[in-house]
Amino acid sequence: MPTLQRSPAPAHHLAVPVGVPAGAPAARASAIGRRPPRIGAITLTALVALYLAITQNAAFLKAVQASLPQPWGWEEWRLLATVFAVLLSLLFLALLPFAQRSTLKPGLIVMLLVSSVCSYFMDSYGVVIDRAMLVNVMSTDTREAGDLLRSAFVVHVLLQGVIPAWLVGRCAVPDRPALSSALRRAALALAVLVTLSVVFFVQYDDAVFWGRQHRDVRLYINPTYPLYSASQYLREAMPRGPQAPLLPVAPDAIRQSRQVGERPLLVVLVLGETARAANFQLNGYERPTNPRLSQLPELINFPRFSACGTATAESVPCLFSALGRSDFSRAKARAQENLLDVLQRVGVDVKWRDNDSGCQGVCARMGMESLERATDPALCTDGECLDGILLRDLDRLYPPAGAARLLVLHQKGSHGPAYFKRYPERARRFQPDCRDENVQRCSHQQVLNSYDNSLVYTDDVLADLIGSLRAQQQQMDSVVLYVSDHGESLGENGIYLHGLPYRLAPVEQTHVPMMAWFSSNAAGSLNLDLSCLRKASQTAYSHDNLFPSLLGLLDVKTRAYDAASDIFATCRH
Repeated sequence: MPTLQRSPAPAHHLAVPVGVPAGAPAARASAIGRRPPRIGAITLTALVALYLAITQNAAFLKAVQASLPQPWGWEEWRLLATVFAVLLSLLFLALLPFAQRSTLKPGLIVMLLVSSVCSYFMDSYGVVIDRAMLVNVMSTDTREAGDLLRSAFVVHVLLQGVIPAWLVGRCAVPDRPALSSALRRAALALAVLVTLSVVFFVQYDDAVFWGRQHRDVRLYINPTYPLYSASQYLREAMPRGPQAPLLPVAPDAIRQSRQVGERPLLVVLVLGETARAANFQLNGYERPTNPRLSQLPELINFPRFSACGTATAESVPCLFSALGRSDFSRAKARAQENLLDVLQRVGVDVKWRDNDSGCQGVCARMGMESLERATDPALCTDGECLDGILLRDLDRLYPPAGAARLLVLHQKGSHGPAYFKRYPERARRFQPDCRDENVQRCSHQQVLNSYDNSLVYTDDVLADLIGSLRAQQQQMDSVVLYVSDHGESLGENGIYLHGLPYRLAPVEQTHVPMMAWFSSNAAGSLNLDLSCLRKASQTAYSHDNLFPSLLGLLDVKTRAYDAASDIFATCRH
């Protein structure tokens, strides 16, 4: 009987994938080449944590680097290595709960996409993604958002978020029993925590001292701090049952009405946007950014004025609140009346004209006139209007005889990054100016020129307003107050725009312009000594002073009025 011999297996023998005919080696090889790489859940989690630490936390590492004394020695390098190890460990621990087959890919993909979006704004503009910044983002209109979300943003998110997320999605993750997977994750978490404890023990004194001195660097950890901030924002924004009645402010307030036939009183509060005091000619800036206002001898400038926030969504409600910056929160402000409520209750007519992103809830109970989408061909293009629109048909807002009115004009001002959209051609005093929404593509001088041009146009609008009211000064007493909501960074120390937490914000974001103008008869009617006020203007003031100052100007009597905080009280007879 013949002996049967088994043919030797070829060296390239591999298992045939399901659905591929055994006799088709080319198809077999192609199918094998398309097979996704196999990688364990823990390994993939560690790789993503390393990727996030290296590529998405440049702002954090830059903040750490800036906190260390120069020149660096062995101690500084060791501390930097320790901080990086802590960063990597924290990111790994944050991702570890996802390290099971059912949640791994969705969790890692979300983290990659979120971190790429956050890193763009943190690296490009030097901002911090905290709760206040998210409030600011949610209150930004679509056109302002469009100025930020340009091609550079898309490319950044594509390269650093979408492609890594796609690679994660391509990986084949082997399944493990649930109990075994949970035990492995717990053991790894314990090992990481023990390692961190040993690292801290070795250099406890240096690490703890540095950590206490520089606690704010944690705000730059991406994406864990932005996600924590998002949870804070959502918790605050979520409805909590039936809304309680507003807490009354100054319920005892009264105001003596003017006599019929007496000249009416108009107080115009021009609420500037993103204007910083450092670039105002009236405050000593070397460039002529206030060419018309600087020619008004009756104008009173307040060079030492501070904002109570670094973003519109915080500073506008704070400005009209009785709380003051130290006690302010958006939740508290929403729960009680504000200055406009008090004035309206005592008979002062309140009007709000807006060319920006709204009144942030301040005028919710009296409404506003939004001019942002007006159709004036001389002032509006592409669905956006210049601030001159706020003065259109101004005469119809003059109060009748014997009445008092507060008129708030909310400007678009110098809102960035598209500063060039905030002024007309005639205000292009400083050139070459940046004509790009992505200010990083312009030189610092071009960005500065654009920003200063926007201030020149603000000067133009304010001078036109004062001119209109001066023409009515025999028939009406009028007061103009101008103050900006917050300032702006223009690339100093790599920081652009605004919205940093107040304790981290540079002075450019918190020092704002403030000025006052009184018609010829208004000072006498209000019993104000303007020469006294001109001297008092050198005192340091802030948004906190506006609540009592406006009560005083409009002659509102209440126990809530604080004369010591009224800018005009010391000069009132």
